[in-house]
Amino acid sequence: MPVAPIVLTNLALLPGGAFQFGFTNTPGMNFTAYGTTNLSLPFTNWPRLGSATEITSGQFQFTDLQATTNADRFYRVTSP
Repeated sequence: MPVAPIVLTNLALLPGGAFQFGFTNTPGMNFTAYGTTNLSLPFTNWPRLGSATEITSGQFQFTDLQATTNADRFYRVTSP
C-alpha cells in the first residue's frame, strides 16, 4: 500500500535546543526519522534518529534531542 504524502506541521525549536516537527499521515502507520548534516551522503549513510510518535489519530511528532549539537541537520521520514 502506498504511503500518503507527509504534510509537515508545527516546526519548533524547543527550550534547551531540541528540534521538533509534526506531520500528518494515515492513522496507525509507523514512521522512522533519519538525519544528516551532509546532503551529499547517500541515504544509506544517514543515521536513524528514532521513531515518530502518533500523538492523535493521523498526527505524528518527532523530537530530535541531538539537535543541540547538530544545528544544521536535514531530516527524512520513512515508513517501513
